[in-house]
Amino acid sequence: MKSHRVLKMFNPIPRTFLREYLIVYAVLLSLVLTTIQQAEAIIIRDDRDDADYIVKDADYPALVDLIEKGDCIGTLVHESFLLTVAHCAADMDEGDPLVINKTPNSVSKIILHPKWKKRRDEYDIALLRLKKPVKNVTPLPIYRGSDEVGNSITLVGRGVTANGLRGERGAKNDGKLRKCTNIVTKVDDHFIEILFERPGEDGITEIEGVGAAGDSGCPVFMRIDSVRYIAGLNSWGDGPKGIKVGQYGAYDYQTRVSRYLEWLDSVVKFPDPPSKKTGALIPTIRTTHLPSGSMDQLLLSFSAENGKSYAIEKSSNLLSWEVLESGITGKDSRIEKSYPAAGVRGFLRILEE
Repeated sequence: MKSHRVLKMFNPIPRTFLREYLIVYAVLLSLVLTTIQQAEAIIIRDDRDDADYIVKDADYPALVDLIEKGDCIGTLVHESFLLTVAHCAADMDEGDPLVINKTPNSVSKIILHPKWKKRRDEYDIALLRLKKPVKNVTPLPIYRGSDEVGNSITLVGRGVTANGLRGERGAKNDGKLRKCTNIVTKVDDHFIEILFERPGEDGITEIEGVGAAGDSGCPVFMRIDSVRYIAGLNSWGDGPKGIKVGQYGAYDYQTRVSRYLEWLDSVVKFPDPPSKKTGALIPTIRTTHLPSGSMDQLLLSFSAENGKSYAIEKSSNLLSWEVLESGITGKDSRIEKSYPAAGVRGFLRILEE
């Protein structure tokens, strides 16, 4: 397995602070080179079934295995281009074979960001031009905003897997595609940061996870108005003193796509993003009350299909929506959730991710 990741150290801002006070801001990161590790994949919570994380390849036809299955991923962003990280693309050659949605293709040109250097992580982004345009897969849109902090993201990758107790130690690669969710804690001019929280900590998502060895370049999605955008590309991981990569308390870094728009647009004329999706699921809502008569808990339930993932969003004005919880996995039964009534004033909706 090729070595594809550089680890760095800096002082993080606790994610729970961001969530509790709904502060959205960007902080420039002070990055210091430390050591070399491999590429990214998915590490899961130790208290959740692995089956909750596994997804079907058919649900993500725009994802393409690059160097080998379980070692680097590219994502179709144009009928003739894949988006990935530079440290993966640099290990490829023009003419390398690819399979996109079961259809053979190949790399006709490798386009690395001109400022990327092998022993640094900054500018870790690249495009692969395809020999043949892809007509049987819809390209995924890239994110063009700047408000990633505090938002829920979904990572989708293939490679070694383990849980947060062990991290990458003893991880295995079974070739299965997995997804996990997390919350953006920091951004800078190059990266998006997420933190792997421990079960029971405030702010942990239902299928919380981070990257590990195996799938650099895997897409990191943000959902805006029910449209899935590529906000990041899995790049490298790090841990504070005493915490290994992939363990609870470790950090994971994604190339921040929105900071490379000028370069990307100079190479590719990207298609317009898809229209906003409509048709949120209708939940059943009940409330419980305190002896004083005031509302205590909001009880929400809705029907869910097996293997599909759902998000619950709230709004005060029906115009802007905030993710209340994401990565909720359906199991052919009704999903039931409980929230403090004081924390969900306004409107709620349930969307399929």
